[in-house]
Amino acid sequence: LEILMAERNKDQQHTEGGKLDALIQKHEELIPNVTKTAVMVDLYWKCYAYGDELKPHVEFLDGIMLSSTRDIAPSCIENVDELIERQEKSLSQLDAKRTIVVDLIAKGKVIIQNPDKPKFLEGNVKRIEAGWEETKQKAQDRLQLLN
Repeated sequence: LEILMAERNKDQQHTEGGKLDALIQKHEELIPNVTKTAVMVDLYWKCYAYGDELKPHVEFLDGIMLSSTRDIAPSCIENVDELIERQEKSLSQLDAKRTIVVDLIAKGKVIIQNPDKPKFLEGNVKRIEAGWEETKQKAQDRLQLLN
């Protein structure tokens, strides 16, 4: 700057220096907002990624729930052994996914601790948590009913 301003008169040097100082000050004042925005973008990215991660597991739970609560037609009574086998398979699939779902619930609870979390996140965590418990219970109830 000094090299550029060396051939300018003192008033112009002083004016341009003041403009530069004001511009630097303005940018320094923006730093906290930019930092907060970067933190919020990261948080929302984690929340949406978490939702995307949950989706196939919620769909899986919905499928098990549907098969565990579907009415048994009287014509299917002869096929009780097949129905029991299907229900046992559903329960073994639930058991296989247990650690994944429990980890997802724990991950969601960690993200929920952030006070700036989006509103939809808490609903997602509650949905997978309640869905897991309810689906497992309904599947076990159905198996007991069939036995």
